[in-house]
Amino acid sequence: MAEENETEQNWAIEDDWSEENRRQYERYSTNFYLYVYEQHEGRFLGHVVDISMGGLRLLGSDLLCAGEMMLLRMDISLESGRHESCEFQARAVWSGQDEDSELYIAGFEFLNLSEQGEEILQNIIAELGG
Repeated sequence: MAEENETEQNWAIEDDWSEENRRQYERYSTNFYLYVYEQHEGRFLGHVVDISMGGLRLLGSDLLCAGEMMLLRMDISLESGRHESCEFQARAVWSGQDEDSELYIAGFEFLNLSEQGEEILQNIIAELGG
């Protein structure tokens, strides 16, 4: 049993991204609420820890499968008072236990962002960076 859990955990946190790929986009910590849900089931996955034009880091209660493609919805509440939702496709690049809590942390790469999705992300990043 311990061997099975160890194998599962190692698989869940595999990360084939090079340091160069990880740092391709500047990341911004979120000081407001960005909640992420699965589009079809509406299941809450977690809240965004940081975000960039390339992807996001998510903190939630479930271990996610690395490599899994997902259709997601992010509910956005900006400090400016702006509220909106953004739907997008993403791939879980890595997932594992958060070092500071009993929660799990995962890295997602955005895939095939729509023009509207890109605009929403740029607005979020502009507010975080401003």
